[in-house]
Amino acid sequence: MSRRAPTWLAWSLAGLSVAMFLASGALYFLDRSAQSPGYWVTPGTVIGELLGFVPFLAFVAFPLVGALIASRHPGNPIGWICLVAGLLWMLILVSQAYSAYGLTQPGSIPFPVTIHALLYAWLWVPTVGLIGIYLLLLFPDGRLPSRRWRLLAWLAGAVIAVESAAVFLTPGPLQDLKGARNPFGLENHPWVEGLGLIVLPLLPLCMVASAVSLVL
Repeated sequence: MSRRAPTWLAWSLAGLSVAMFLASGALYFLDRSAQSPGYWVTPGTVIGELLGFVPFLAFVAFPLVGALIASRHPGNPIGWICLVAGLLWMLILVSQAYSAYGLTQPGSIPFPVTIHALLYAWLWVPTVGLIGIYLLLLFPDGRLPSRRWRLLAWLAGAVIAVESAAVFLTPGPLQDLKGARNPFGLENHPWVEGLGLIVLPLLPLCMVASAVSLVL
């Protein structure tokens, strides 16, 4: 039973990730069809769009590989990191497609701007942090190379948390949403955006330090 539970959880999350990927693809093509009448009867255009969507298949590898590792070695966080990172990528992808379709077809689906702000606008921060920092820092056995790397692990966690909150609460227009403003933005606190800009450079620095841990 102790082995069954993590295996079931891992493959369930992987299946959810694949389902979100397929849903985002469907919304993407519906959005393109709505923008360009007759889109579906233009084979060359459809094939071109399909090829443009193919690179996103790489993101599906994260939850699948993560589920494979987590189901066989549930005590190793590497599998769970890949799995959660893949799940977050799929949330980003499907929320972006959902919001784009909602704005193209007003009233067709509820809360496109809210979904964009809740998921798409800031989830890239923990996703990049998991892959670029913790996946490298804990590779391959899920343990830190030595105790001296604990400070980096804690610092990276703080950077990810602060940057995520700053992006989520930054007031102003949301990217790619035709001027729609962030419904969760603190309009009377413009310093939030400044905080995000100050903390942001620490994210790639933590990534570089994590990469260094692989060779030291």
